[in-house]
Amino acid sequence: MIILAIVSNLVLWNYEMNQVDWEKIKENISITNVEDGIYSSWFVAQSEYVVTSGSRTNGDYTGTQTIDGNYESFSETASGGSGETLIDGESFEDTWPPAGWSATGNWAQESNYAHDGTFSADFDGSGGGESGYLTSPSMNCLGTDAITVDFWWNDRALDDGDFMLQYYDGSSWNTHQDLNQEASGNGWHHYTETLTDSQYFVSDFQIRWFADNVWSGESAHVDEVTVSKDSSASVYSLDLNGSFVIDLGTYPPEDIKSIEIYLRFRADDAGENWILKAYNLVTSTYSNVGFNSTEGYTPTLGWDYYAVEITDGWQNYVQGDGTIDVKLVDEGVDSIQTEVRIDFLGARVKTYGTRCTFQNVGGLTVHLVSLWITNSTDHQRYDINIYLNSAETKPYLRDDITLPTGGYTVKVVTERGNTAVYSGS
Repeated sequence: MIILAIVSNLVLWNYEMNQVDWEKIKENISITNVEDGIYSSWFVAQSEYVVTSGSRTNGDYTGTQTIDGNYESFSETASGGSGETLIDGESFEDTWPPAGWSATGNWAQESNYAHDGTFSADFDGSGGGESGYLTSPSMNCLGTDAITVDFWWNDRALDDGDFMLQYYDGSSWNTHQDLNQEASGNGWHHYTETLTDSQYFVSDFQIRWFADNVWSGESAHVDEVTVSKDSSASVYSLDLNGSFVIDLGTYPPEDIKSIEIYLRFRADDAGENWILKAYNLVTSTYSNVGFNSTEGYTPTLGWDYYAVEITDGWQNYVQGDGTIDVKLVDEGVDSIQTEVRIDFLGARVKTYGTRCTFQNVGGLTVHLVSLWITNSTDHQRYDINIYLNSAETKPYLRDDITLPTGGYTVKVVTERGNTAVYSGS
């Protein structure tokens, strides 16, 4: 009787091992994709776009909130063929700073010196030196042959290098003139110049006055600013801005890695290049500095997808309440009037973390219990607890995992001991 019991137990134990082996063989899993970063949902326009050049022809902003075939249409309008005044004798008499202008540092509206009226824009130095910018509004100078800049400025004990005139070419600021070298000595000086350098014939040309390290007892003043443009032929342009509000409560700044801006649009002219920019809070301009792509997009006449990602210095583009202001503008304008239909325009954030996509192509439910991230110098193991039914594909997000730079391997292990491996770089 004892011998028979032992034999019976041996047979039962052997059957159980075969069952486990059979189930292990039947498992079949794979890692289909591994992504660095986790994307939020889209943040879309909640109010109408501001068209600074061009016109709205059909629909409204709600047509741009989802990719669904509903769209908002815009058309280019003609400019050029004659002179146009862009800033008309701004003498800083009313609201400070004037509409569209910005001022940093010690720039202020003051009445101690004025060339015209009661006030001027004044920068007083102090202590061991103060610095700040007085920046004009953005001006559309596309298709222009010449830009005339005219203003008065007052020198009070300034040194060379203290007071600089700078121009914005659509992507960067250029120091154009050290004003103290152009005309020195206490008192008012008249500056006038006609620009024919085509790098400034852009949709967002700007001027700024840079007071740099101005000491106590030194000051600079600006008054009666006039800017005009002149062109010999009419060209068509479109320039529009929209505001998008990122939910910083759900996606706090310390968790944000980058910001993506995405556009689905259709243009009926394939001869122009379109570019996305955002308002840079540091430079007070629409810019694409820090974008992963700055060359823009040339349409195909069909529905096109155009995306950019702010990968470097995204904080310079997002206000404290999460607002990011985005501009769509044509570059390389021509004499053809173009209609643009926008089906979708939105922004989303990419947070730190990793997304793995697992697929079960076997006939059994699998239980994933561990995840390995390895490269040539580091091996990290993470506990996971994921059940995957037969034929199921499931994404898995981990905000505490950052993929290493260069080549890496991701391995997932099931409870039964099977593995799947993904290699990336």
